[in-house]
Amino acid sequence: MNRQSDPNTPVVETASDGAVQPETLEPGRWRRVALAVASLLCFGGALAIYVLRLDRTVGMFVDDAWYVLLAKAIASGHGFTMINSPTPGILPLYPPGFPALLSIVFRFSPEFPQNVWMLKSVSIAAMMGVGMVTFWYFHRARRLPSYLSLAIAMATTITPPLVFLASSTVMSEPVFLLSSMLVIAFVERGVQLGDRGRLVRYVVPAAVFASYAFLTRSIAIALIGSVALYLLKERQVRAAVVFAAGVLICVAPWMFYSRLHAPTAEERAEQSGFIVQDYATQFWQRKAGLARAGEISASELPERVWNNASQMMTRDAGEMIVAKVFYIFQETDSGAAGLSFVFGLLCIAGYISAVREKLTLAEIAVPATLCIVLLWPWETFRFVLPLTAFALYYVLLGLRSIFHVHLRLREQPRRPEWVGLTVLAGMIIVLHLYGNVSYLVLKYRAPASEPTGLMSAFAENEEVLRFIKERLPVGGVIASPNPALTHLYTDRKTIASDDPTKNWQNWNRLGVRYLAYISALPVTQPELAETRYAVVYKPRGELNLRIVDLGPPDVRPVWGAALPRRMDMIN
Repeated sequence: MNRQSDPNTPVVETASDGAVQPETLEPGRWRRVALAVASLLCFGGALAIYVLRLDRTVGMFVDDAWYVLLAKAIASGHGFTMINSPTPGILPLYPPGFPALLSIVFRFSPEFPQNVWMLKSVSIAAMMGVGMVTFWYFHRARRLPSYLSLAIAMATTITPPLVFLASSTVMSEPVFLLSSMLVIAFVERGVQLGDRGRLVRYVVPAAVFASYAFLTRSIAIALIGSVALYLLKERQVRAAVVFAAGVLICVAPWMFYSRLHAPTAEERAEQSGFIVQDYATQFWQRKAGLARAGEISASELPERVWNNASQMMTRDAGEMIVAKVFYIFQETDSGAAGLSFVFGLLCIAGYISAVREKLTLAEIAVPATLCIVLLWPWETFRFVLPLTAFALYYVLLGLRSIFHVHLRLREQPRRPEWVGLTVLAGMIIVLHLYGNVSYLVLKYRAPASEPTGLMSAFAENEEVLRFIKERLPVGGVIASPNPALTHLYTDRKTIASDDPTKNWQNWNRLGVRYLAYISALPVTQPELAETRYAVVYKPRGELNLRIVDLGPPDVRPVWGAALPRRMDMIN
């Protein structure tokens, strides 16, 4: 190779007397060095934010308590089963991907809750990976300048809701986001190379990551279908077949196993919560997993779609892009919905701009995912949050479209816009930094005896759980809105406390003695039926948590069939 033509070869200069001068770096190498330094500073700062925000709260979202419990079950040799349930061997609804990953932590550090920080380190590591893959994807696959790609990666990594999920919960979003980004990055890069043999080498790991994404959260079915459709659109039939076969090989064993070992009617009645309800059942419920909310008919689906779309536009878009500003507007009741709607429109405009330039895998996967979210009866934010990197990108493209319209109206030629978009991305980074730093200031200024926010709620719940472990007799079954967390902290057998009237006979059969209200949100006041039973413990706090003694199963009155202990409590 010609040494002078190699851009990576240092230039060696000589003086007039023939002496060799020190090597000087070419501009391209200076940019690479600057990029490397900037990347280290950015990701080092992001990691510091995660570590500083790390706390000991766990299980307040209910889902993360189940993830931890199932991880403990796998690591302790019980298999992927609900070890909290009185009847052993009940298979949960959840796919096993994320609990299986967390189980590795339990094998190294089996003591809970001492290992909570290690469990959260999985999500923190995943978010660092998300930043790196996001940079690689936008720089190499979407051909954005390196500085703009780094800005998008940094803005994604320190998005306050994602930081919160990784440091204050043990939720699956960070790991799911990483696996999804890897799929999109591998497939897109493989297609761009144009070599069918090399494409297959990219498609095989993409199939593995797509399978893991599906085994982490079933909504990844939209991503899997999008990859197959995109490869067919690109006329890469062989690659599409390889991808489909790879996913089938990875996913089919679990699908067959879960069908063969699905909970029986008796097992579903025993646990009674959403953890044992299949997706078809949840789809027709007004709120997924909440049977008491009732069901809907097909004629009510348009209303559900409209409500979910409204949530995305008037809340999710603002919370994803400018979380801190959105929260300030929300607290002051000064147009948070309008702010979010503006960013939602920018996302739509940017998406249209991206499609007009080139229909990539992301432009298929994003709307496919949103279609599922629109139809699902649950809060939309958790499902759209893994799309944060693309939402940021589309917002920037939307702003670029507005700039182009401005130039056209003024009859001016187009100008390079990447530097300006990087500045705008930098402003979003500054807002995210402000949000995270504000949280840290509040966290470390608050006295240890007066935790704030979710930590305060967790402390109140922990007090109730400590009472159960230390004061209540061993051997009985406890009904709770959060049975997984109750079991993790007390080692008692637990079931969901849904609909006591319907499940009363089942509670008697299982020997349920206590009803423990564990929740991150304020619990409603006791209904009339509950006032017949004694409250054995109620901590001070704003959540109205309590432990109710239902009495021995063989002599206690039927729930809802007896008058309260004091007639004057009716009024």
